[in-house]
This record gives sequence, C-alpha cells and structure tokens, in this order.
Amino acid sequence: MGLIRVVGIGISAAIVLSALSEAVAQTAPLAQNEVAVAVDSGFVGNRTARRGVVYSTVVRVPDATWIRLTFDQIVLGSAPDTAKETILRITSVADGAVQTLNTVSLAQWHNTSAYFNGEAVIVALFADPTAEPSRVAIRRVLAGPPGQGGVATICGPTDDRERSADPRAARALPVGCTAWIIGDAGNCLLTAGHCSGGSLEVVQFNVPLSDGGGDIQHPGPEDQYAVDITSKQSVSGGVGNDWGHFGCFPNTETGLTPVEAQGDFFLLADAPPSRPGQTIRITGYGVDGSPPQWNQIQQTSIGPYVDVTGTTIEYQVDTRGGSSGSPVIDEKTGEAIGIHTNGGCDVIRGANRGTAINHAGLQNALADPQGVCLPAPPLGFVFPDGLPEMLHPAGDSIRVEVIGQNDGVPQRATGVLHFDLGDGFISVPMDEVEPNIYDALFPAVKCTTVVNYFFSAETTRGEVVTNPLLAPTMHHTALSAVSLNASFTDNFQDDLGWTVQNVGGLTDGQWQRGVPAGGGDRGDPPFDADGSGQCYVTDNADGNSDVDDGTTILTSPVIDAAGGSAIISYWRWFSNTRGNAPFQDVFVVEVSDDAGSTWVTLETVGPTGPEVDGGWFFKQFHVAEFVEPTDQFRVRFLASDTDPQSIVEAGVDGVKLVLIGCPVTPGDLDGDGAVGIIDLLILLSAWGPCADPPEPCPADLDGDGAVGIFDLLTLLANWG
Repeated sequence: MGLIRVVGIGISAAIVLSALSEAVAQTAPLAQNEVAVAVDSGFVGNRTARRGVVYSTVVRVPDATWIRLTFDQIVLGSAPDTAKETILRITSVADGAVQTLNTVSLAQWHNTSAYFNGEAVIVALFADPTAEPSRVAIRRVLAGPPGQGGVATICGPTDDRERSADPRAARALPVGCTAWIIGDAGNCLLTAGHCSGGSLEVVQFNVPLSDGGGDIQHPGPEDQYAVDITSKQSVSGGVGNDWGHFGCFPNTETGLTPVEAQGDFFLLADAPPSRPGQTIRITGYGVDGSPPQWNQIQQTSIGPYVDVTGTTIEYQVDTRGGSSGSPVIDEKTGEAIGIHTNGGCDVIRGANRGTAINHAGLQNALADPQGVCLPAPPLGFVFPDGLPEMLHPAGDSIRVEVIGQNDGVPQRATGVLHFDLGDGFISVPMDEVEPNIYDALFPAVKCTTVVNYFFSAETTRGEVVTNPLLAPTMHHTALSAVSLNASFTDNFQDDLGWTVQNVGGLTDGQWQRGVPAGGGDRGDPPFDADGSGQCYVTDNADGNSDVDDGTTILTSPVIDAAGGSAIISYWRWFSNTRGNAPFQDVFVVEVSDDAGSTWVTLETVGPTGPEVDGGWFFKQFHVAEFVEPTDQFRVRFLASDTDPQSIVEAGVDGVKLVLIGCPVTPGDLDGDGAVGIIDLLILLSAWGPCADPPEPCPADLDGDGAVGIFDLLTLLANWG
C-alpha cells in the first residue's frame, strides 16, 4: 500500500471517543484570557514643528506569554497639508516586533492588533504638527496564559511527525487550525469549514518554536495577516462536507499578500485518487509535548492512502489537534487532493479523514470567489477629485481616469457612464478629454433624486471592466442637491438617547450597544458596519445572542427632520436562517412624525429573500414618502422571534438623517412657481451665447455663458 502525507495543525485537548463514535474535528483553539486594562490617551495633538510621538504608553499583562490589543476607541487625525498619515505603532518589549496601523488597516483588522510575544507592548501615536487630534483607548486585551499543551491522535504506536518549513502552510488563530495558499486567481487560502467561522481572524506564517513550557510564540507582525471576513465561504457539514475558502488583506508592515511574501502556493488536483496505493503527506501546526518547543509549530508526516467514498478521503497519517484544515497532498504529484478535517486512527475505521478536492460546493466557491479573493481586474479606475455625495440638479460631472493593470491596456474612447434615476440604468459615452481620461457628464436631475451610477471601459483585448467591479449589483450613489446638512448622525460610540422596549413576553435577546461579541457563528454580526467599533445588536453575548419569545424594539431620540427634503439612512443586519424554524420571522423598520404616538412601516425584511442571512446592508429613504418631515421625527427597529422558535439575530449601525438643500426650481423663468410652456418659449427665444459684455441671462441655467441643450434638458427635467 502506498503512502499519503498530510501537512496540518493537530487536535485540541483530550478526546473521548467510543469505538463507534464519529471521529472528531481536529482543532486546537488558542487558550487566551480577556484582561481589563485602562488606557486612554484622550485627544492629543502635535505641538512641535516636526512629525513625532504625541502619545506613548506601555500595556502590560504580568506573566502573559503573548498579548493582542483590542481598541475600544481609535481616532487617527488627518493632516490637511501633508500626505503623511497619523499612525499607531505597537512594539513588543520582548522581541522588538513592530506593527504599524493606519485608518485603513485598523478597519481591516477590525480594531485589533497582531499577536505579540511576551507580557508587554509599547503603544505610540505618531502625527504631523498640522494633524487633527488623535485618540487611542483600550479597555481590554487578550493574553496567552502559560502551560498550553495537547493530546495526540496518532496512526500507530509512535508520533512520526517531523519539523517542516513549507512556506505555503499557515497557522490559523484563534481557532487553532491550519490554512494554506492555493493557486486560484486571487491566491487565497483553504482550510476546514469548522475552522472558518467568526473565530478565524488571523493567519501566521514562518511560526517560531514554542518556549520551553510549550507556550506558543508568535512571528513578527510582518508574518501575520488579517482575514477578510467578506471573502469567507464555507460549509461545516461533517466528514466529507467540511471546507472553507477565504483571503487575507495585505500585510500592514510589508504591503505584501501572503503569496507575494511566501513565494509559493499549492496546486489542486482535479480529483483524489480512486484507488489506494499513493503516499500522502499532511503538514500543519499540531499540538505537541515532546519536546514542548514543538507545540503548534509546523510539522509534517506521511502515510498510506486508504480509500475514497463520495467526497470523503481516508489516510493513515499522523496528525494532532490543530491539524484541521491541512492540505492532503499526493506525495508523487505534489498536488493537494483534499482538506484534512477529522481524526479517526484511534476508532474502528483506523484512519484520519478529510474532504475531497472535487467537492461540488468547494469547486463552486473557487469559481465564484468573494471579497479580496476576487481576481484583480485588468483595468483600474481613478477619481482625482473623488466621488461626490451629491450631484448638482442642473447637471454635474465626475473626472475619471482609466489605467491599465495586471497586463491590461485600456482601449481609448471606450469609457461609459451608466446612471439610474429610478427607471433602470442608462448608458452614455463619457467625454474623453485626454487619452483614457474622461469627464462623466450627468444630465439635469430633479433635486432630491437618488442617482445610482457606475463606470465601464474596455481593454485592447475587448474585455469590459466595470467600477465597482460587481456593477450593476454594486454601484455608486449620490443625491441630487445643492447642499447636504446632517441633522442627526449616530455611530453608537456614545449614548445619544436611544431607548429599548421589550414586548410580547420576550425572554432574551434585547437590543444592546457595544462591540459585537458573538463572533458571527450564529448569524450575528462579528463586527460593526462603519468601522467605528460599536453598534446595536440583539443580546450582545458570545454563543447566545439571539432574540427569544417576543419582540425587542430600538427607538431613536426625537430628530429634527423639518426644513428641507429629509433622507433617513442606516446600516442593518438580519439573520433568520438558523434554528429549527428558519425563514419564519421578520425585521421591521418604522418611522413617526409625532415623536412616536403613531408609526408607519418604512420597510419589512423577510421572512425570505436575499437579505435574511446576515450581512450589513445600507439603506436610505425619503422621509416625505412615508411621513411628514417634522421636528418630531423618530425611527425604530423591531426584531422578533415568534412561534415556532428559531435563531433571530439583528444589528443596526450608522443611523443618519440628512436635510437636502434644493435650489429655486431651475427653469421657472416667468416666476410663477411652475415650469411650463411660457418658460420653454422664454428659453428658446434666448438660445445661443449670452450677451457680451454679460447681461442678466436667466435662461442660462447651467452657467456656461450660453443657452443651449443642457439648459433645455434642465428645464424639461423640472417640468410641472
């Protein structure tokens, strides 16, 4: 019989199995303590003439083997006259490892840091003299206790694993699994499905030896990568139906992706061998106590390939807790034939098991990558003046530059603007002012109109690329207005007066404000929507965060919506797909114009549809389409769990009410308060250049010094 080698991370603590029990998934969750600290810089600025440290402190947890920071509040002030950002720098006292975080990378790391060895780190803010004040506040840290160990599941009398240094295999934390780089379009990673939940946050390469007590040591931040949660696709359905696909953001220190830094990836077989006779290798980060320095470092072992049944593969290869997610490698071809998921050499079947690489769900995920796993397009779109929040009702423009990337070359004169004013997208060629530099011209649009839009261009090979990449499903949005004034904005970092009411016999799951604590494994939000840290979620508790036996209502304070056309917007999360009775409950949003005496439904989410399985969705509505925009406006969010019982999770973040400023109606040239035939005749009689030197030219609605087609379109857009 041939041999099969598996590279992976070993299993967790003691496993009790009867002779007929299912083999256990081989994770090794990272032992950690949550420790309260009191760090708050307050708002600090640079009063010197040079860029430098504006705040520094030491965060220490005595006797900790490692530390990971979680930021309760972090504000990095911008400097308007320099390109240098304010940064947060964290340095390990034990080994000098450094991580540098800015606004973008903090959002990618979800307001946490990398793992640092030792019991203390130095936290410092660096800012320019002109930068706005910054602040860092830390209320808790995660710390590694001493004495972590594990128990083996070995195929035979001895543990035959050896130290290895495969650059493609990573340690996945804090879940305690293995992940590995593959050669798909985005060079993303595979692991086990039961490793891919909310607790998969960081992957580490080039892992050092553990210390003499078996306590794991972390590589420097330059070898640690934050997982993009939006890229995760996985199924944890038991043996043979257990896989996960995900990607990581570029490293904060090097700017490199895992494959760029490690320089290698696994090739995937089309299918596992149909008969035994191969040598299999498994490489990963299993627990170990002999010697203790080998605990959860990379080790490898080989053994015989036993069988394949459906999408379950079997092999007699030594693994230990933490090996879940390891590549199952055909030693002869070097290709990965599956994902290691379960121990089993100590039960009746006498083999460890995994999910075959040709699993249909896994293949679908590889063909339809998400998040950072999406392949980089051959064209990029640059907006030198940014993308606006509003477009002028009389017509507006956006400067667009199309650049080649990833061997793509832009074809001149192929830039197109696609805009939707409410009746579907209209495609209009953009005005090419220089080679591959365009002005996207928007027509006159009635004030308060929500304008959805995206851009496209072609390569010299005829490939059409859009921005956003997933357009028209995803698109940019702007409001037709001359001014936008926020009457109310709340990202829930402070208490602005929201109230919670529970009705219908609710027993658990009321709305709570805070940093999401559930981890996302029950359909709850693993992080907030706008990156500020806190939001409102139902029953913010790890492992039991859903609504039970009633309705919980989150109601805003009274908001002033008078004085203009008002837009209410928010991010919402809703999941009703888990439990014994999925797709039964709804999430309701209501508004009031009399401080809550009466309510009108703004939207109802569910019980079925594309937005009932979690995920943050941004929504905005014209208040006047539902209630009178008064100074007694309120909005409320109702999450319910009715019979039959199921798991209902909800979240709300980033609530904003904006008053839209509109001009005097363009085109009302005779001043009668309406645009009609007389106004049209006045405009046509003034057609052509305005008088020179300039004289009053009321028909010049777009201000270009002449009365022409855009002025006519503006008048017609405001007809009535």
